[in-house]
Amino acid sequence: MKLSTIAVKNLKRNFSFYSLYLFSVAFVLMIFFCFASFSRNEVILERISSDGRVETMCRAVAVFVMAFVVFYLSYSNKFFMRRRMGELGIYALLGYRKSAMLCLLTVENGIVCFAGLIVGILAGSLLHKGLTSGIVALLGLSIDVHEIPLINRAAVRFSFIFVLAVLLVLALSNAKILWNASLLTMVRLEKKAEKPICVHFFNAALGAAFLLGGYLLALDIVRGKKSLWVTVGFSPIALLTMLLVVVGTALFIYSFLPYACQKIKAHKAILYQENTIVVVPKFMHRIRSNAKSLILLILLSAGTLAILGATILSVWYPLAALERIIPSAIEYPVVNDVQKELTLQALSQAMGSEAYQTYETTILKVTATSERLPAEYAINPNVRAPGFDCIRYTDYHALRQLQGKESVAALSAGECILIKYRPGDEKSDAGATYTLMEGNTPVCAVTVKASSLQNVIGFANSVATLVLSDQDYQQVLAAAPDSARIISVNGDGMRSSEIAYQALRSAMPDSPYLVSAWQRQNELIHENSSTLLLVSFATIIFLVATGSILYFQNISSVTYDKADYEILGKMGYRPAMIKKLIRRQIQIYFLIPYVLGLLHSIFALLCYKSALMDDLLGKSSAVIVPILFSVAIFSLIYAIYYQVTKHACYQVILHSSSAGGSPS
Repeated sequence: MKLSTIAVKNLKRNFSFYSLYLFSVAFVLMIFFCFASFSRNEVILERISSDGRVETMCRAVAVFVMAFVVFYLSYSNKFFMRRRMGELGIYALLGYRKSAMLCLLTVENGIVCFAGLIVGILAGSLLHKGLTSGIVALLGLSIDVHEIPLINRAAVRFSFIFVLAVLLVLALSNAKILWNASLLTMVRLEKKAEKPICVHFFNAALGAAFLLGGYLLALDIVRGKKSLWVTVGFSPIALLTMLLVVVGTALFIYSFLPYACQKIKAHKAILYQENTIVVVPKFMHRIRSNAKSLILLILLSAGTLAILGATILSVWYPLAALERIIPSAIEYPVVNDVQKELTLQALSQAMGSEAYQTYETTILKVTATSERLPAEYAINPNVRAPGFDCIRYTDYHALRQLQGKESVAALSAGECILIKYRPGDEKSDAGATYTLMEGNTPVCAVTVKASSLQNVIGFANSVATLVLSDQDYQQVLAAAPDSARIISVNGDGMRSSEIAYQALRSAMPDSPYLVSAWQRQNELIHENSSTLLLVSFATIIFLVATGSILYFQNISSVTYDKADYEILGKMGYRPAMIKKLIRRQIQIYFLIPYVLGLLHSIFALLCYKSALMDDLLGKSSAVIVPILFSVAIFSLIYAIYYQVTKHACYQVILHSSSAGGSPS
């Protein structure tokens, strides 16, 4: 019989077993082909990348994607090799040479990979078309998506060459396994006994201590300037934290979990229960062979979720902070009445009958003396001279109403509100007294009644804003300090008005301080959409591969233990009880990488947000929303794979010859 015929019959006979493998390969190659098509789509890349940044990211992500596809297919191939060893041993007894068996395995891999590639190309082309249309619509690009071909020929050629290279790698891996395996090894490999685990309390305690130490170091970053991340240095503490977490994870899997199982076994009342007495010994029996893959899955899950969360946070947080960066819909300074009239006329002509409101605020620029000057006073001295930007309470109150914010209590003479740039201890500046100066002459003294993050003038035109009572403002104004006139534009729908911004930009094309909520939001989306898309490609592949590895591990475990379930059935375990045993074992293998990966990534995101992002909001919700979104995607894929794995394991037992009357 020809090897190709044997290969086709093997695939048909084990189709239910190979179906998810084929589906996962097709899914991974679909994402891979979509990414390959996107990275070769010159039409859209030229429009979304003016400095070559997207092309550079494509090349960097491509390396990781290809490496991980090779890793995933290699892992899957080793899993099937292990399961097929008994069958290969029979072929050897029948006189087949190892070269013939290698050809058989290569043909089977070729059929699966190329079938997956064909499905991946068709589905990936549709996905690429949909993503391209979405990007064009989101960014408002003037591109006819119908001109972009459905199937990118260059991507097809590259994908076929890549799959051929992967098949060569798999063939070399199989050749190494076959040539190093004796006939007895082939026959007995599937039932090879695991070495017993020697558990030591010291290693178990050390693993838990390392993990706890890494988490505490990560939490220490919230102390700000007093934290070790600042006093010692970011890089050394980051390396130490990562080392503690990685080593702690390894010791936790190798020592702490087996130690915990040993303690459970020592408590007879806990052990001698219908589920525990089976699940705990089986877990201890398999933990040694699965420890490395569990550690890999934990770190992979943590890294994938952290990267996805950091990317979503990097896109979401600036959009959430936009209301502070540009509190009015549009804001710009004017130097005289002529310029003011020209801009208002241009705005009026552009908006027509649409309702909007404009408000002019005069900012007084003064210096101050105090023992408690805030950091905002001298923020970025290379851009602005140290000092306060003073506005009167009436203007502050009016602008808050126009911006839809709650009003604040009026100020008495000698009181002020300090507008903070970054959040901090609200009481740290309360009670501070500032002597406002014009040149070297004291003008008046004011005491901070409260500090607030509710700025009404954008940071492009005012930092270190001090809200004065109307009486104190008039006193400072009489000293004739330097001043600036700011026009704020507000109204329903104005924050998303391109027409208003373009009209004002035409009226004052050279002004660097004309800012618009619409323009900044559009800029943020344009700059970050490609990054989010590329990271999403890699993230989906990693999560699919993680779920598939867990699937194959659990299927393998249940397959090896068929006879044990038959014995349990004869001992009186009902079908429902056996299903419960299967669920418990699957839940352990899914929960370990899920929970630890989730914890690792949350602490990593905490460090990322605290150390590498400019904190403008000080609201936990601004961080929670993107993290919850990332966790939801992560959990959804895990839940899907858990359900598929559970039902596949049920099918393995359902088709066994006898497991207590065949559970249903």
